[in-house]
Amino acid sequence: MEMDSCSTLDMLNNLPESILENIFSRLPTRDMVRTSVLSTKWRHKWISVPHLFFNDECIPVSNGSVGHDKLVKIINHALLLHRDPILTFKISSSWLQTCSEIDSWILYLSLNSSTLTEFKLKISKSVRHSVLPCLFSFRKLIHLTLVGCIIVTPMRIEGFSCLTSLVFQKVTLSSATLKCLVSACRQLERLTLIDMDGPTYIELSNPKLKYLQISGRFIGMCLKDLRHLVYASFSVTTAALLGQRRNCNFSNILGSLVSIEKLVMGGWFMQYLVVGDVGTRLPSTYDHLKSLSFPLNVEDMKEILVAICLLNSSPNLQELEILFWHKRGNGIVTIMDVLEAEDQLECTFNKLRIVNISTLFGMEIELVLVKFILANSPVLETMNISSAKNGIEVVTFLKVLLQFKRASPQAKIVYLDPET
Repeated sequence: MEMDSCSTLDMLNNLPESILENIFSRLPTRDMVRTSVLSTKWRHKWISVPHLFFNDECIPVSNGSVGHDKLVKIINHALLLHRDPILTFKISSSWLQTCSEIDSWILYLSLNSSTLTEFKLKISKSVRHSVLPCLFSFRKLIHLTLVGCIIVTPMRIEGFSCLTSLVFQKVTLSSATLKCLVSACRQLERLTLIDMDGPTYIELSNPKLKYLQISGRFIGMCLKDLRHLVYASFSVTTAALLGQRRNCNFSNILGSLVSIEKLVMGGWFMQYLVVGDVGTRLPSTYDHLKSLSFPLNVEDMKEILVAICLLNSSPNLQELEILFWHKRGNGIVTIMDVLEAEDQLECTFNKLRIVNISTLFGMEIELVLVKFILANSPVLETMNISSAKNGIEVVTFLKVLLQFKRASPQAKIVYLDPET
């Protein structure tokens, strides 16, 4: 047994430096400190590790302010003893509250900002923390994530020239600050904005941006010069601000997404595209768009026209997902409206293979869309369909579907039972 123990210690002591660094880079800071008892060579290894992670695993099971106090003590201790440059500093614990120690940590990191490439700060409680302006001087920062913070940028943003990924969740800042910040990040490729406070009107312009996710409440949006954007996800989580919409129309929001490959829309977002006149197709088509997902209020004729414009402008779709729902919208959809919509559908989906259609109610406009897709998708493989709970008489509905012409001889219609 003693020989086995010595053998294990020798093996730990003789591990190559590159493997040691790889091991330590994957451990939470608390576990890194614990490794000091495994080997004399490891005793002080953790104080030079360039990656510091603080999460719920750093402290024993606790509650309330006790958990917060323990976490702060651990972070203070780690920074006090740390000796070498820090590349990554991430706090994602559910215990952290706003406190003055956070400012001290940011000030400490600012002294080594020439090496820091990733910074994450998550405030989990309701009171948000106002981050120090010196955070914006971290010149080498590549990834920045802030959760539960307040941001007031300095008059001139010095840093972020290397930033490629930016995540804001439950962050308070002005519309002007957000616009300035995104524009100043010349290398920004990924931007995520979730449940923001303050930027009720979102205006973004950045030609390098490739991935964009926006979810929350706002009254307007204008996207400019996003020529390289390949993925976009938009969701409006409440209808409370719809009456205050301004400068919202199809062109302002989606007009610049000329390279988009995947477009996902959710919540009330379609209502932000219905303002003003909607044509049958866009001036320039989404030639790169492969995947499209959107909800559709089948009792709102303007939303239906927006959906038709999207479909007519997406000739190279490979996957399509439509979630039907109904709420009395901009006028009752009449038989004449249905006929008009049918006349405006004028495209062929030569690459469409997968279609998912959810919560059908058996309304005429839904059947028109399903019929059109089946008749104009020559390589369609599968159309998955589910109905709303108690929405339609299934047998009768399936009989109608089976009568529709299919352009693709291998197309299968799969009916999925609604969730119970």
